[in-house]
Amino acid sequence: MRTRIRRVNPVQLTALIRAAATDVLTGHGVDTATLRTIDWTAPIARPKDPARGEYATSVALRAGSALDLPARALAADLAAALSGRDEIASAEVAGAGFVNLRLAAAARGELIGEVLAAGDGYGRPDRHVVHHVVDDDAYETLAERVGPDVARYALLRSTRPEPGVLARRVEENPAFLVRFAHARMCALARWARELGVTGGEEYGLLTGPAETALIGTLGEFEAVARCEPDRVTRYLERLAVAVGEFERTCPVLPMGDAPATERHRARLALAKAARQVLRNGLDLLGVDAPERM
Repeated sequence: MRTRIRRVNPVQLTALIRAAATDVLTGHGVDTATLRTIDWTAPIARPKDPARGEYATSVALRAGSALDLPARALAADLAAALSGRDEIASAEVAGAGFVNLRLAAAARGELIGEVLAAGDGYGRPDRHVVHHVVDDDAYETLAERVGPDVARYALLRSTRPEPGVLARRVEENPAFLVRFAHARMCALARWARELGVTGGEEYGLLTGPAETALIGTLGEFEAVARCEPDRVTRYLERLAVAVGEFERTCPVLPMGDAPATERHRARLALAKAARQVLRNGLDLLGVDAPERM
């Protein structure tokens, strides 16, 4: 039986880091009143170089500067505290007081099961209501040239390409990029059914760069879904890019007559989760998620 570890998304990782940092600072003699003065905003970020970790936090650096404490020593204590958590695979000090983090594969992968279990309700407190409206006149004019779904998607962005680009099936067209990513994942599901391959639950096998990047991006949806529509569109475009990289570098189905492995099955489950989040995000915007394009 597979041992389950609590899944971790960016919101939960933020809370985990804050709790660990509070304990570390208390151990350095910082009282409760002073803890309240610390700036806890933006506790995590994605390193530009994936080789440095999935996430990085500057909490120790900022707290050390604010409280006149040795930031690198705080970072070392914070890394040690986080390394003791089942959800964290590694925590390493970097630079003057940063901590680079990698999640345990099982903690990261549990998100897949949660997405699949929630289905259309994942990240959607009320999945029957579209909360965003567009200007009717602008919509009707643009829809005549590029179609209703592309027009609506484009108008929900803060900036949009020229109608000539929106009318084309190219990656520069953000509506096509996102909707085509969903259609590709639907096609992958059809091919899997034809081959008799079903999704698996050995999510701990998903440790490659494209796999971890895609899972991490999926984990952002719950927070983004409550944001303004422009944030949702930008998120879906990042997700579509992550889906494309995953599809290019991580074979989901076996080649030829080779049998499906547990890694194939886990990847198929990840592909299904990605398809679900793409669909939920498009539905949130009131845009169709096509199964074929």
